[in-house]
Formats: sequence, C-alpha cells, structure tokens
Amino acid sequence: MTVLIRTLGVETLKLKRTLAFWLALVAPLSIVVLQVGMLYERGAINAPGEGSAWIWYCQLVMVFWALLMLPLFVTLETALTGQLEHAGDHWKHLYALPVPRGSIYAAKQFSGMFLIGVSTLALPVFTALGGLFLRWARPGIGLDGAVPWELLLTYSAAVYASSWLVISIQTWISLRWKSFVVACTVGILLTVAGTFVINADWGQFWPWAVPGVIGNHLSEGIIDLPQLIFGSLGGIAAALLAGWDVCRRDVL
Repeated sequence: MTVLIRTLGVETLKLKRTLAFWLALVAPLSIVVLQVGMLYERGAINAPGEGSAWIWYCQLVMVFWALLMLPLFVTLETALTGQLEHAGDHWKHLYALPVPRGSIYAAKQFSGMFLIGVSTLALPVFTALGGLFLRWARPGIGLDGAVPWELLLTYSAAVYASSWLVISIQTWISLRWKSFVVACTVGILLTVAGTFVINADWGQFWPWAVPGVIGNHLSEGIIDLPQLIFGSLGGIAAALLAGWDVCRRDVL
C-alpha cells in the first residue's frame, strides 16, 4: 500500500505538468455553457409540468455529458496519461525500478478515475450555476424553484460509477499501444457507435453508451441498476485483467 501511495504521488507530479486537470474542469463546463446558450436563445424550457423545468434542464445537461462528452473525455485523459510514458520511452526505466509493476499500472488507472471524478464533482456545480444564470437572465424560463441538488449529485455519481468500464478499457488501450492516434481513434469510433446502438436491447450494455442510458432517466428518477452494476463491477474486472496483460510484458 505504501508503494502504491508513493507511485500515485509521482503520477500526480507528472499530471501537474500537463493540462489534464484543467481539462477535467473545462469538459463539463463546455457542456453546461452549450446548453445554457441554447436555452437562452430559446427563452423557455418545454417541461411537462409546473416546477419540473429544473429537472428537464438537468437531464439535458446530463444526457449530453454522459452519452457524448464523458466517453470522449475519458479517451482524451487516458491517452494523455499514457503518453506521459510513451513519449519519452520511459517504460524501460520504470520497469527497471524496484517497484511492483502492478502499482505502476494501478497509479495510471487511479489517475484516470481521479480526473473523471473531478469532472463528476464539477458537473453538478456548473449545472446549478448555469441554471441560476438562466433564471437571472431569463426570468420567465421556469427555473424559479430550488436547485435539485440531491438528484444532480445522485445521477452524477451513478454516471461516474457506470463509466469505470470505459475508463479501464481506454486506460489499457492507451498503455498497451504507444500511438496516441490509436487510443483516440478507438475511443472516438466506439463513442459514436454508442449513439447509434443505445436504443437497441443489447446496446443498453454497450460500455460507451451505459452512462448515457443512466443519465437519460434522470427526469424519471430511476437508476438502471443492471447497467450501473455492469459498468462499475465490469470496470474493476477489466482493470485487473488489463493490469495483468500490461504488467506481464517486458517492454511496452
């Protein structure tokens, strides 16, 4: 455990030299700004009942984040963490250190999960601020009630947990192949595919679409437990398998 903590500390120092942390804030902010701009121009939120404007606004943000931006953001962040070692061919040096290879891989895995976690915490805050701005700038838009913090935090956490499988797969790809293009291309293609297959029965368990499935039910107050379990526990299993595959290789 001590070795893992030290490895995580080293990984944190590496990330400080990149834009990874700032991207973790910019990604959710961009989705909120986009939705706020669209609703500001429209001037109204087409909610079915009185007092539900906040819920529908939150779902608009959550669906765009969970289905489109989150998988792409995972792709970018994991590719960046992988390139920290690939760019300078540092794997030979790392594997020569008296440090278990598993702790090196675990540090990469946890780094990706941490960065996505930062975005998860930032998304509800930015969503609430965006809604408050709309209420001030467009008094008749319908956002007069209280911010549904419990709903926002619950679904943000559920979307985050369901994205663990994608994080594990993309972390493996980014570390297994040196090319930044390979990691990004795979992530982009599978994310786009998720937008097409999400309505199919089997598409509900497409790893890149699972967060979108959960976020799409925010207005109903229902969390899809099968998808949540598949994404979270599947992510843990995939991380263990991916770590074994990467660590058994002499040179990456």
